[in-house]
Amino acid sequence: MPYRDLREFLARLEAEGHLARIRKQVDWNLELSHIAKVNEEEHNGGKALLFENVKDYPGWRVLTSALTAKDRLALALEMPTTSSLMNLSREWVERIQNKRVAPRVVASGPVHENVIPGGDADIFKLPAPWFYPGDGGRYLGTAGYLISRNLDSGRLNLGTYRLMMVDAKRASIQMIKAKDGEIDLRGYAAKNIPMPVAYVCGAEPSLFLCASTIFGLTESEYDIAGALRGAPVQVTKAVTNDILIPATAELVIEGEIMPGETLQEGPFGEYTGHYSGKEFPKEYINVKAITYRNNAILWSTTVGKPVTDTHMIMA
Repeated sequence: MPYRDLREFLARLEAEGHLARIRKQVDWNLELSHIAKVNEEEHNGGKALLFENVKDYPGWRVLTSALTAKDRLALALEMPTTSSLMNLSREWVERIQNKRVAPRVVASGPVHENVIPGGDADIFKLPAPWFYPGDGGRYLGTAGYLISRNLDSGRLNLGTYRLMMVDAKRASIQMIKAKDGEIDLRGYAAKNIPMPVAYVCGAEPSLFLCASTIFGLTESEYDIAGALRGAPVQVTKAVTNDILIPATAELVIEGEIMPGETLQEGPFGEYTGHYSGKEFPKEYINVKAITYRNNAILWSTTVGKPVTDTHMIMA
C-alpha cells in the first residue's frame, strides 16, 4: 500500500531503524540545522531526524535528513533497502513509463484541521529554521514545493523552489527561469493579474520526489506521482483559490504571486556548497491563508554541501 501521508512514511522509517526523535529542546536559529548537518556528514547520511521540541514553537515538529541515505530513498519508493541507486532509477522509469494516474479529489482532509485566514496569518508562527549564518533569512521552504496552474491549459505544476520569510504575510521565492512555475507566471504577467498558488511543506514522499524532478511542460506531477506510487494522490481544494492541494499535507501556505513585484531573497547556502542568490530581487507570495494539521511537521532539508536530500534525489 502506498503511503497516505508523511506520517506513514516516518512510521516505516522508525520501524526500520532509520528515524531518530530529538526530544530535547533545540533552537531553530542555527542549532537545528547544525545538528542535522553533523548527523548527515558524520554518519554516512545519518538518520532521519524528527525534532519534537523546537524552541518557541510548542505543538510543531521539524523533519530533516529524510532522504539523505540511499536506504531511505528506497523506503520512500517502497523498495528493499538492499536496492542500488541503479535499481531505484530503473524502478522509477518502469513505474512511470507510459503510465499516468490522475489525482482523486476529496471534499476535505487533515490539511484543513487548522485554517488561519489571511488577516490572522503570520508565517513567523511557523518553525522555519535559520540554516546558515550567511543566509538572508529564515527559510520556510527547502523541502517544499509550489503548486501553480497554467492559465491556458489548466495544468497543475508542482515545483521545488526555495522560500524565504520576509514578514508576516510575504515570503520571497526563487522562481527559476524556464522552469514550469516561472513559465506559468509569464501567462499571468501577460494579463497583469496575480497567479494563485499554494506552497506545500510536508506530504507523502512521492510528491516531493516528483516536484524535484524535471518533466514535460504539459505534465502534472500529480499524475506522475500517482503512477510512481501506484494509486491516485488524494487532493482537495484550497481555501482561498482553486488550486488542488494534497489532502493529507502537513502545512500549506495559500497565496498569490503578482508578476513584476519583487523583494530581496537570499543569499542561501545552496546544494553546491556555496551561497547564492543575493544579486537579484525575487517574486514573493502574498499570503492569503495558512492551513495545517494538528501537531504538524515542517519538512526541511539542510541543502548545503553533499550529501543532502537534494543530492540523493538528483542521483
